[in-house]
Amino acid sequence: MTSSEQANYLMCAAIDLGTTYSGYTFSSRHDFTRDPTKSAIKQWIDPITTMTSQKTSTCILFTNEKQFANFGFEAEEKYMELTLDKEQRDWYLFRRFKMSLYAIRSSHDEVLVEDVDGKTLPALLVFSESIRYLKDSLILECKNQNTDIQLNDIRWVLTVPAIWSDPAKTFMRTAAEKAGISSEKLTIALEPEAAAIFVKYLPVDRKVDGELGETFKTFSKGSKYIVVDAGGGTIDITAHEVLENGKVKEILKASGGDWGGTKVDENYIDFVENIVGENVMRKIKREKRSLLYEISREFEIAKRALKPGSTSKVNVRVPSELSDIYESVYRGKSLRKITTVELPGGKSVKISFMGDKLRLESSTAESFFVQSIRHILDHMSSLFKTKDGKDISTILLVGGYAESPMLVHAVRERFPEKRIIIPQEAAWSVLRGAVIFGHDSSLIKERISKYTYGIKVQENFNPEIHDEKHKVEKGGKIMCKYLFSKHVTIDETITVGEYQSNKGYSTYDGNFYVEVFTSTKTNPKYIDEDDCSSIGKISFHYEDHGHKGDIRVQMMFSDTEIEVNVILVGTKKNKKLYLKQ
Repeated sequence: MTSSEQANYLMCAAIDLGTTYSGYTFSSRHDFTRDPTKSAIKQWIDPITTMTSQKTSTCILFTNEKQFANFGFEAEEKYMELTLDKEQRDWYLFRRFKMSLYAIRSSHDEVLVEDVDGKTLPALLVFSESIRYLKDSLILECKNQNTDIQLNDIRWVLTVPAIWSDPAKTFMRTAAEKAGISSEKLTIALEPEAAAIFVKYLPVDRKVDGELGETFKTFSKGSKYIVVDAGGGTIDITAHEVLENGKVKEILKASGGDWGGTKVDENYIDFVENIVGENVMRKIKREKRSLLYEISREFEIAKRALKPGSTSKVNVRVPSELSDIYESVYRGKSLRKITTVELPGGKSVKISFMGDKLRLESSTAESFFVQSIRHILDHMSSLFKTKDGKDISTILLVGGYAESPMLVHAVRERFPEKRIIIPQEAAWSVLRGAVIFGHDSSLIKERISKYTYGIKVQENFNPEIHDEKHKVEKGGKIMCKYLFSKHVTIDETITVGEYQSNKGYSTYDGNFYVEVFTSTKTNPKYIDEDDCSSIGKISFHYEDHGHKGDIRVQMMFSDTEIEVNVILVGTKKNKKLYLKQ
């Protein structure tokens, strides 16, 4: 952050819109100077468990007129009331909608999200209203603490997974702008990087398995560490090497997958289907999909207490409606009399019911974790075998899923030779690190380009080098369209804060327009090749300009987002821009 930007805000606020849970934190510049790890976090009360939490459920409720109604635990509680009164059918409850952005690869992708009953609304509406709620709640929380803070006094940070595509990051900026956050006041932080920043500042006594001097070992010159951000939806992994000045460079570009804690819940839902049968599950999905949400929610609570190797049974509350639907499909049969469940592959397991609880053997409950954990461990193993990953000595394990004893035990078992750091605030590491990043983003010095980046251009057609299918006549000239003009190459090491390209362009009408593309190839030729994707556009209208060729465009690919600086050569005026959808 530049000195002018430092002087342009009084408080930094970070919003973490997670797959399962969301929250925010904030700190003043004065507080940051005194203790970077100190920030205020909103306390939420879960009406189901009556426990206080530093995050609320990522659920948003819209009325039957598609107007925002509630967010978080309040949205869940309101929807339950509507369900009891049988008035929920025309309302919209969205949960775990963050994963709808995981697969976006092009800025042209239109994204709709499904609510718990299968109805859809535009993703931009769902995300922007969620961010708006958290933004407004944060400002109210500041005022409740007798802080006379205004919207323009706040520098905002929004967290996103590092493995997300550029269009997904652009989408989040667009949603934040729609929610009332100025783009000039907004920074996008990559979740595993934010967590690493928090751990760097964290005192040793606030680490699990911490030893005196551990922070020095992890962040000393030449040391390498991997950050595993284990969230509800995604497992987000990156790796850094510490440089001489204490800054870090990325040595493994962000990778991971959709192997987070929600996969465990999905396996439980599959298990429930094995109990009740396909006919019952088909009826639920057709007539009462919201019941799946309630079943999953109950298991989400129960699984937190599961420890590897335990001999105690796991108790999961079962909604009474599940029994009602089961008995309506299978007349004369009772769900609670089932004692054996046949699984795919011929295996069978024992279950029992007591009151409104389904009782499972610990080994059965542990099996729901197997697929997710195997993906995580195998991927980590493959990274440690690479040239830049083989010398990594430390694993930073953060995120809500990192609080699962099942995952922690598995990581220790697979990598006994590694130093493992798990902050006591593992679930809040990203959030607390994001607010530090907002105050000072200088820790990350070098990143690795995830793709080859370029822009769509056209030039005079040359039959010896250009494809006939791209030949077009324009203004009396024969041109070649859809050419990929490369700016940065995949796997190239790029310095954060420096522009990676500087090119001139000719314009005639005061309008500057560029469409940016990515490719997994080193030297793509055309933007319509199979592995090329449009990730956004940049448009700029200027009135104070001279003759053609008066524009220089600088592009920065090293930051969390692509930044473009358009310079009017004649006047030296400039305009900083970010990609738009």
